Amino acid sequence: MLVRPYERSDRALVVALGVHTEVRSVAELRLVDGRLGWSESTLPTPRTKSHDLAGYLDEAPPPWNDAFVAVRAGRVMGFTATALSGWNRRLVLLHMYVDAAARGQGVGTALLGAAIDSHRAAAARHVWLETQTDNVPAIRAYERMGFRLVGLDQTMYGDHPGADTAVFMSRPIVRRSTR
Repeated sequence: MLVRPYERSDRALVVALGVHTEVRSVAELRLVDGRLGWSESTLPTPRTKSHDLAGYLDEAPPPWNDAFVAVRAGRVMGFTATALSGWNRRLVLLHMYVDAAARGQGVGTALLGAAIDSHRAAAARHVWLETQTDNVPAIRAYERMGFRLVGLDQTMYGDHPGADTAVFMSRPIVRRSTR
């Protein structure tokens, strides 16, 4: 698999990614000994969650500093975009999408690695992201990548139908030895 910088010519391939998720459960958050945790609660009726990739890609100017695509056999399998927040040295993972057919195959890990290795991430101390309580597969995937829950926001999606709770996750960036 090749991970390379996103180019405007990749737009149609990224928009075509199968990024829908069947939501069968939600994460119920709790605070235990000063640390956020979660448990899974099954929904009575599953629903499908999707994302407006075209809308995200067409934001002008783009809110990200770096964006990458993962390509396997000439096919785009995933997309990520990050922005560096200088004052707190936080690499913000704005977007991470992996085609449904490629999930569980290391695409997200490879994209995250490219974002961390990018030259703009050199000063970052940690990676920070937002997902939602109804995206249990993403929460699990991010935990496997070393992220932990650090916060929530019940108002972020307040004006959306079936308002969700935003979940914030973070992980430190481990520097490679230069020796």
